[in-house]
Amino acid sequence: MKSLKDYQGNVISAAEAMALIERLPSPKKTEPKNPEPPSRISFSEGDFLTLENISCVDADGNVFESYDHLDVARDIFRADGKQVSRTPYAHAVHCEEMGLFLPSSALTCNIVARLYEGKSDAHVEKVLQQYKDKGNGFGWHAQNTIIAYGSSEVIHYPSASDFSGVTAVNASQSRVVLPFVKDSLEDALLKDALRDVSTRGYVQQLTGLHEPEILIEIGKYFGEPAKVWFPWNGKAGKGFKEKRAAWFGCDGTFFDLDAGNFLSIAYTARGVRRRGGERSEPGAGGVK
Repeated sequence: MKSLKDYQGNVISAAEAMALIERLPSPKKTEPKNPEPPSRISFSEGDFLTLENISCVDADGNVFESYDHLDVARDIFRADGKQVSRTPYAHAVHCEEMGLFLPSSALTCNIVARLYEGKSDAHVEKVLQQYKDKGNGFGWHAQNTIIAYGSSEVIHYPSASDFSGVTAVNASQSRVVLPFVKDSLEDALLKDALRDVSTRGYVQQLTGLHEPEILIEIGKYFGEPAKVWFPWNGKAGKGFKEKRAAWFGCDGTFFDLDAGNFLSIAYTARGVRRRGGERSEPGAGGVK
């Protein structure tokens, strides 16, 4: 075919037709309406997942712990295939001996939220499921956080004296102290607890989540509703002065944010580490 007609019906050569086509504007590329978010989880060497850009914020929205890259162990501490139970203090000491650190409750909550985000990957979902069931029917994990009810403070990365211990601990982490108001605190499902201003503030200080509602969704995913627990029943905590340990995970009935266990209680834990010696934000949970 040596000739064609243009849009006005005139006979033109094939070369002229090609020239007209080349002058037409290129069609615009359309972006998908709901693009998949870029993955923020990769696979590190050995037995770790690497999470990118993790940040914990307090009730005022201030970042107090953050990491560009964080390696999270794919499994809890085990011996002969069975979980190793230690107190939070003993786990923190052991982690440091292994070149790791025990995450704070705030860091753990952000880790679990990120795992939930990437749950479509079978390897990621396997780690997430350990917060429901580690193999013994429970998902409880020890946290590097204690709650000092006498001073109304959440203490992330406590000192040895906070733990009433002897061996120095958390040398790689800054001690973070966040205040809360305890007058109205009581056991409640998280969906109800977040409606109370004081309880919401406490939950944010404990979890490091700007929107702790994500834990409600994760509880639904686990089939165990998220619940906040304290070492008293009802609104009787005003005079409570003791220190208690923070624990996190499912107990077979609820997905717990528990702040009522004695410091001497022993369960399992998961270690984490920074990639390549990275530090967190200065003064925000990292090496000073």
